[in-house]
Amino acid sequence: MKKLVLSLFLLVCVAVSAMAQDRTVTGTVTSKGDGLPIPGVSVRVKGNQSGSITDGSGKYAIKVQSANTVLEFTSIGFLLQSKTVGSANVINVVLEEDQTTLGEVIITGAYGAKQTPRSATTNLQSIGGDKLNTVRSTNVNNALAGKVAGVQVRSQSAATLGRNTEVRLRGGSGFGGGAGALYVVDGTILPNADDLNLDDIEDVTVLQGPAAAALLGSQGVNGAIMITMKKGKASAGAGVTANMGVTFENMYVLPNYQNSYAGGAVGSLTKYTWKANDPVEWKALDGKYYPDYSDDSSWGPRMVGQEYIPWYAWYPGTKYSYKTASLTPQPDNALNYYEQGVQLNNSITYGTANERSNFKMTYGNVYTNGMIPTSSLK
Repeated sequence: MKKLVLSLFLLVCVAVSAMAQDRTVTGTVTSKGDGLPIPGVSVRVKGNQSGSITDGSGKYAIKVQSANTVLEFTSIGFLLQSKTVGSANVINVVLEEDQTTLGEVIITGAYGAKQTPRSATTNLQSIGGDKLNTVRSTNVNNALAGKVAGVQVRSQSAATLGRNTEVRLRGGSGFGGGAGALYVVDGTILPNADDLNLDDIEDVTVLQGPAAAALLGSQGVNGAIMITMKKGKASAGAGVTANMGVTFENMYVLPNYQNSYAGGAVGSLTKYTWKANDPVEWKALDGKYYPDYSDDSSWGPRMVGQEYIPWYAWYPGTKYSYKTASLTPQPDNALNYYEQGVQLNNSITYGTANERSNFKMTYGNVYTNGMIPTSSLK
């Protein structure tokens, strides 16, 4: 009987001791920025599933089991903060705003007017200079391709060096050229933006349609591209920025040429017979066959490897002069014509500003060796 009573006494003592370790911690969670309470903050015991949420006044209450318990405070837009309970029964927490969260985009309208997307009543889309230049391009138009909805960029071929690309925002359809957009750079209307250095662009806002570009007058009837250039910043002090990039280009898509028939419109080869008034060198080709050179078609004889006289064999001065060749398909001859293109895009910028002045200077260059042999652009 004594042993039974002693066992029950020890069991009660252990239970009372365990209950004594559980206690409730309360507190208030506020914002470091404005000091206001933050509702909906998740308060969780690190390492298990128990937790709580702050109410409309930023207050919380949570049960903890030991002084070593760690509480984690998390909320959208704020940095996670951890607190060890220790002997405190009240723990007030101040959360710091997460500076990496996205802020509201500011878009630029006609005459440099700034507004938020929520206040815009027309179709305006904005893209920052960092997103515009993720993959370094040679001009603004090519950089906009695929980044703004409703923008059609024409003449993007890497093989056509020096051609002015055109952006079409609305209206045009079919095979016509369509109407190009109006370019406005820091309030100045430009005929095009091909010569702008992408490293100098702060942001680009695309105004689609006459309603969006109404303040620009009749010139903006087809929409406008508003470009804001970077300025020197006093907060950053004087600084030098260097940007370097290299791009390699190769031919990717070619027309599906037929490679079964030779040139001309005659389905058979013609035999050549040397005559006394023909050049003496042509005697080496006597009795050989040649295709129809006069018709610029591709429905001549079927190419099966037969011997024939190519057009260049009739001319002196080359290693192919007065020699026959094998009439075989050349499926890769067009692809082999193109070379690997290399594009170097570099710039260096110096900028500074203070309360009285704003100075920024950039030197940039683009050197391109094109995919077409002997083509280049500086």
